Amino acid sequence: MPKESADKIRILIVDDTPENIQVAASILSRCGYEIAFDEDGEKALRHVRTVKFHLILLDILMPGTDGYEVCRRLKAGAETKRIPVIFLTARSDTDSIVKGFEAGAADYVTKPFREAELLARVNTHLELSRHRNHLEKTVRERTRALEVLMEIREEISLRHEEKVKANVYNRVFPMLETLRGILTLPRQKECLDMIKNRIGEITSDFSQNLSDPEFDLTPAEIRVAGLIIEGKSSKQIARLLGISENTVIFHRQNIRRKLGLSGQGASLKAFLKSMG
Repeated sequence: MPKESADKIRILIVDDTPENIQVAASILSRCGYEIAFDEDGEKALRHVRTVKFHLILLDILMPGTDGYEVCRRLKAGAETKRIPVIFLTARSDTDSIVKGFEAGAADYVTKPFREAELLARVNTHLELSRHRNHLEKTVRERTRALEVLMEIREEISLRHEEKVKANVYNRVFPMLETLRGILTLPRQKECLDMIKNRIGEITSDFSQNLSDPEFDLTPAEIRVAGLIIEGKSSKQIARLLGISENTVIFHRQNIRRKLGLSGQGASLKAFLKSMG
């Protein structure tokens, strides 16, 4: 990984003409930038693996690996793809400029250098890079903060769910059993069983599985599914829920369709049990 020293802005100049390097380095060093240089593309590609540069001035026409290829390889590297590259070129034709942008360049400066133009373009892209890096850092920090909040919320939700379940099984169910001993009519006991089953269904993993948006089951279909898994017939379900038997059959058909069992001979009860 490239080494990075504090404070200094490092600029790499890549040009096979020493005079061009000297002119550009003289202009930029007077502004306090730390300058390094290479005279061919392969040396530059090795250089960026050991030192972190904030911007690269890159000649297009060089022997061996030209500037277009160097730029493409820089933009393909995980550690170098965000470094702004400004092409140094004696060409001003549209094709050459477009080819440079297609290779990943941020800008270009024509030779011979004009000091004001060179400084303006370098300063602009360094500032844009600083803003982009700051924005990316902010997004990462906020994303992580959101992830932490979601983890906390999930933990609180799980704790609350466990507390609710504990209260149901330790307090509500014993009270219902006490009430069963007082009731005398079969219909009353049947209603009590239905209440207990519905409470159990609400707190069960089975009910939560069926509530998954992927299945798109309605609350009525989830209630019917809960009774199916208990072994209730359509007639019994109709009586317990106060609906017609035809409505129960309709719900059963919808449940099979939504669970992908339409046209299959698979037992709905067995399938529902496997989901619990």
